[in-house]
Amino acid sequence: MKLLATTTFLLALAAPAVHAQSVEISGEGRMGLMGLDAGGWVWMQENQLFFDFGVSVEGDHGLSFGALSSVEIANGTTGIFSGSNVWVEARGLRLTFGNTDGALTNAGYLGGGGVGYEGGILNGDGAGLDAIAQEMDTAGGGPVLARVDYTMGDTVVSLSHERGAATEVGLSTTFDAFTVAFGYSNAVTNNWALSGQYDGGSWGAGLLYASVLGANNWSLSGTVGLGGGDLYGYVGEVFGDRAYGLSYSYGLGGGASLTTGVERVGLVTGASVGVAFEF
Repeated sequence: MKLLATTTFLLALAAPAVHAQSVEISGEGRMGLMGLDAGGWVWMQENQLFFDFGVSVEGDHGLSFGALSSVEIANGTTGIFSGSNVWVEARGLRLTFGNTDGALTNAGYLGGGGVGYEGGILNGDGAGLDAIAQEMDTAGGGPVLARVDYTMGDTVVSLSHERGAATEVGLSTTFDAFTVAFGYSNAVTNNWALSGQYDGGSWGAGLLYASVLGANNWSLSGTVGLGGGDLYGYVGEVFGDRAYGLSYSYGLGGGASLTTGVERVGLVTGASVGVAFEF
């Protein structure tokens, strides 16, 4: 998300050491109509506002420290802060504790959430990985994870663990216009995912294959610039059901876009039209 406000200042403590600190606020607002058809269409009006509050401190000996918490305010409800995460980083190695995405989401796979202004009602292009992936909860509480990431150039390796739950491993690397990724999770059973993406500038393509809870899922997706906007589509299979979707997004300037999309997974169809903007 684009930065709304960054305040940088210096604090002089009793000792002569000086530490650079920053506060960052970013987020997303959206509004639109969403519908589901599982034997009859049901439509709803939807609006949400998301805030991410992040802080960071540059310490001594090459160390950096930071923390993040989020607020999700949906359809006029009063938002509450999510559980936070706190991290420490040095020379490309970062350790994070708290409410954060797991290794599978952070570095392990690419795909999902490409249909509609809200990022997909059915999420068929995610190949079923949202059923087992550790993910940050922005609506309050959230998982308590420990995650280690190592970044070297365009390569990211991640390892995460939730006590009493699952362990995940993720790896992604980019070379030229290609990005490949691998992820593993032992949630319930042994699950893994392999993906590849090509970014051709005005067009792109991606392939995601995932073994989730014993099912062999996949999605093939593509994006192309069209009429001043972006047209996205995918086909795939999720837990034995055929899945496909189509979405078109048109930029309105200022980080805002108008998006409409429809997708079908098995016997269920989801559709939406709305506006979303990032700040």
